[in-house]
Amino acid sequence: MFKNLKKLLLPAMALALSLTLAGCGNSGNTGSSKERGTDTGLKTIKIATPGQGGVLVENAMLAKGLGYIDEELEAAGYKAEYMGFAQAGPAINEAFAAGEIDYAVYNELPAIMAKSNGIDIKIIAAVTQDYNYAIIAGKDSGISSAKDLSGKKVIATTGTILYKYFADVCKANNIDISSVELVNAQTDANSVLASGQADAYVTAYSAALQLEAAGTGTIIEDTTNNEEERTGLVLAARPEVLSSDENSAIALIKAFKKAADFAKENPDKVYGYLKTENYTEELLDKIYSYDKSFSYFDPYFTDTYYSHVENQYTFAKENQLISNDVDLKDLIDTTYLDKAVK
Repeated sequence: MFKNLKKLLLPAMALALSLTLAGCGNSGNTGSSKERGTDTGLKTIKIATPGQGGVLVENAMLAKGLGYIDEELEAAGYKAEYMGFAQAGPAINEAFAAGEIDYAVYNELPAIMAKSNGIDIKIIAAVTQDYNYAIIAGKDSGISSAKDLSGKKVIATTGTILYKYFADVCKANNIDISSVELVNAQTDANSVLASGQADAYVTAYSAALQLEAAGTGTIIEDTTNNEEERTGLVLAARPEVLSSDENSAIALIKAFKKAADFAKENPDKVYGYLKTENYTEELLDKIYSYDKSFSYFDPYFTDTYYSHVENQYTFAKENQLISNDVDLKDLIDTTYLDKAVK
């Protein structure tokens, strides 16, 4: 059932990560990280994010909104430039390979892909260790639970973490995934679901909640009660940057840690820094209602997080999405975490 996944990987990863990480505005993918220095004397570090506009997410967005990123970077002699990549993971990996970016906030799976393809990067901190996914059924689909998915048309992008989640749901409900018609809606998934051209859609929990609020459909399955199916978002870096001057990495992690502590101590104030035009405080309250402790914002990696990464790596290997083995202990480097949080 996993034939030709490798051929579909690049467009699939682009779609999946664009959907799971909210962003807006114009792409900032210009220039090279080698062009440094400003009139203020601060060196520029370039931080990539999936989607357009270079918008940060989760605890990274909180750290920026609270001013911690600017504060810590400036103290270390740096300032940040945020770069959005509409093609998400694959484009970010290409930018890493070309030395055009210094850091990225994205999912672990493209980082694993990069490492397998010979791109030397390091995962140095967590941005969130609980990123949730969901399946939303169209309002006229006749689907009331996951058991009804057999024989239906489902938007689930092959070769991505979203597809892995969907395959696991099918297995748990004794559904032969080959009985499901997969719909490849790369840029218009929302309208395809709304128009009835697809019966269900596998996407980020936050995006599914937004669609549900708009009356497009009903969430029938999600990962908020299934810790094994959640993933994380991470801060990845080029080793060249880390070896030349680790202070920018330490500064970013300090900012993330301060934001995580703020969230745990002031959970009622978090939404004010995360809200956008599309994600109101009311919607954010639903997104985080499964656990308002915000303990998962801590940049340290938990045992559960390592399990998530191992599961993704196993999925990629079993389905021939990667051609070379990856030493996960080499990919995930806590050296800078330890220095930032003594």
